[in-house]
Amino acid sequence: MTKHIFITGASGYLGQAIAQRLLRAGHRVSGLVRSDAAAKSVTAQGITPVIGGLDDVASLDLSGYDAIVDTATADHAPSTAAFIAALAGTDRTFVRTSGTGVYTDLAGGVASEVVYREDDEFTPAEVVAARYRSDELVLAAKNDGVRTVVIRPAMVYGDGASEQLPLLLRQALSSGRSIFAETGENRWGNVYLYDLAELYLLALEKAPAGSVYNIASGECELREIADGIAQVLGQGAGVSVSLDTARETLGARWVDVALASNSRVDSTLARTELGWNPVGPTLLEDLVHGSYKRIWASKGDPHDHVAKH
Repeated sequence: MTKHIFITGASGYLGQAIAQRLLRAGHRVSGLVRSDAAAKSVTAQGITPVIGGLDDVASLDLSGYDAIVDTATADHAPSTAAFIAALAGTDRTFVRTSGTGVYTDLAGGVASEVVYREDDEFTPAEVVAARYRSDELVLAAKNDGVRTVVIRPAMVYGDGASEQLPLLLRQALSSGRSIFAETGENRWGNVYLYDLAELYLLALEKAPAGSVYNIASGECELREIADGIAQVLGQGAGVSVSLDTARETLGARWVDVALASNSRVDSTLARTELGWNPVGPTLLEDLVHGSYKRIWASKGDPHDHVAKH
């Protein structure tokens, strides 16, 4: 049955991929965008634009949508609360995009053997505690007549983009070396963009109210990723730097929460409950031989770029 689905972050990396998957499945999609330029872009993709931002959620008319999929950010608590309030008592669906970053352990580049499942009890680090509280708020709203689902993707990759990989690629291009913090043995789960988009469709179709899914199809040590980037850019191998140097180079929050932390998850629940079956290339395959190589390798050509040491 065709449904009308509202997506935040519709012009973004994840939002576009999800919207296109929903359109191919026969659904109508409207998307929240912040500019006329973004509105024109999503219109060309078959998405009906709604101009506004997350601060405008409380004033939006959401009555005409069967489901809301929030992909814009995991860290805007007021809009999350506004969506829940607008849907209370309707039994309509709200899908929140969180992230496996809630499991960050601030390990400083050290490995961890801990792998989290959805029902594991744990106390999040203070730096991600607000995100985790928003997850809990959404899950609890199943008792207020909202079919709520929380999706926690690991590091997303594909199409030569994402958040973490371009940050690391740009740093390597500008400095001439691909770095990782300390031993770089810390591990993050990862998931291919279009496998993740498929998961959202399955969650909309099948997930019980109050569901949460940790989503990863593989994992890598950060030093492996640094080595892959170095290979793509013709820089040999990744280079270990101190935690302080990594913070100064890449930003303290990025390093502490993500690039020097562990975030390892088990995604058995999504496979068994939703029938999720990821089929995309691994992160290192796509980085070294796939979309990232196609898009980024020429940027490392010494004829086009002078590395600064």
